[in-house]
Amino acid sequence: MKNFFRKKDYSAQEGKFERKLGVIDLTALGIGAVIGAGIFVITGKAAATLAGPGVIVSFLVAAVAIGLSALVYAELSSAYPISGSAYSYTYLSLGEGIAWIVGWELLLEYGIATAAVAVGWSGYFRRFIEEQFHLVIPQALSGSFDPSSGTYIDICAFLAVAIIFALLTIGIKESASVNIVIVAIKFVVLGVFIYYGIKHVKFENLSPFLPFGWDGVWKGTSLIVFAYLGFDAVSTVAEETKDPTRTVPLGLVLSLVISTALYIVVAVVLCAMMPYDRLDVPDALAFAMYQNGEPFAASIIALGAVITITSVMMVMGIGFTRICYALARDGLLFKNLADIHPTLKTPYKASILGGALLSFMAGMVPLGVLAELINIGTLFAYFMVGLAAIAVRKYHDASPRFTIPLAGILLPLNLLMLIFIMVGLPGVTWLRFGVWTLVGLAVYALYGRKHSRMNDPQSDGPTP
Repeated sequence: MKNFFRKKDYSAQEGKFERKLGVIDLTALGIGAVIGAGIFVITGKAAATLAGPGVIVSFLVAAVAIGLSALVYAELSSAYPISGSAYSYTYLSLGEGIAWIVGWELLLEYGIATAAVAVGWSGYFRRFIEEQFHLVIPQALSGSFDPSSGTYIDICAFLAVAIIFALLTIGIKESASVNIVIVAIKFVVLGVFIYYGIKHVKFENLSPFLPFGWDGVWKGTSLIVFAYLGFDAVSTVAEETKDPTRTVPLGLVLSLVISTALYIVVAVVLCAMMPYDRLDVPDALAFAMYQNGEPFAASIIALGAVITITSVMMVMGIGFTRICYALARDGLLFKNLADIHPTLKTPYKASILGGALLSFMAGMVPLGVLAELINIGTLFAYFMVGLAAIAVRKYHDASPRFTIPLAGILLPLNLLMLIFIMVGLPGVTWLRFGVWTLVGLAVYALYGRKHSRMNDPQSDGPTP
């Protein structure tokens, strides 16, 4: 049992990656992860089914909660600029077993999110090529495995993930450069929506503002938080960042501030353009434009959704491979996954494994099954990082360049807000989360505990 709580000292750890990324790269990575399927899909669904125009408040509450978590990540990443993100922070402060559980949940977040977003991307892509080029994907290749409906594989989702992971294998700087271009296009697309949408704003559509009451705002927040997930991917590439004690905190905070501002403006315009009860569609932004006689803008937005979701897949893929690398580096997963390519300087075996596994999931498994566990697993990881920050401040002699202001108030508030959001999730989600966690504990007991590098006296030993 004592092994479960043994801690690792990362203070002297040397990174194996080449440091190539700057503030612009990291900010773009964060925006690429955050602004994606959430703004194009979740906004309309949350407004129509949970919160009405009050979804604007849901965005604000979620932004505060996730913003507090971003400050926590910023402080920890400036003190310990290492790969692994939440996993590494909990390893050094709360112990190996807790860190394994967090890493296991992060694999769930990044891995399943990559596959789930790919399925959504496939839907937008197929609709776009059908409407613009009259190209129809055969039924057998246009959906997850379901012989009763005549579908056997979603070939577009499968190929999208395979290509993304091939790019990640080639190199992180090349991937980040592509992501910057995609994020620039994303700003243009959202600018088109805001520009054309403002002309059709009718403030009477914002009344009643809380048709589902404050309970709807609360439940809406539990769903809307999905739109903010992925900002923590910035901290997973700390070992590949120039001057990480300054650059990583800046990338985290800037990406979340910019994303939140865009979310709120888009939510206000969308809810004011259309009655909220008509927004329960998968392409709410484009739908609103079509309904208001703006087909050109609608086409631009539909294409933008395809491009935007591509960037989300890329950033989630980066997070998945870096968490795999961190777990393997410490012996808790197969050690070969920590191998760095001598020329490309990437964890190529982790990328190849991720590409093979997640492209299969994207092609064969339905979107609903993939998406169920993402929110709760990620919120749990954020909660544990909040505890880790408190433990680091109390028991470790860390010297972060960035420190949380009013930490005595904001650190406990961060934990309380995360609990508040998690409690709003359905009971069945908690049940599945419990099953996934028990599977992770079994993997640790049968493999990770025995192969941990902490068992090797020549490796990094436990912190006294």
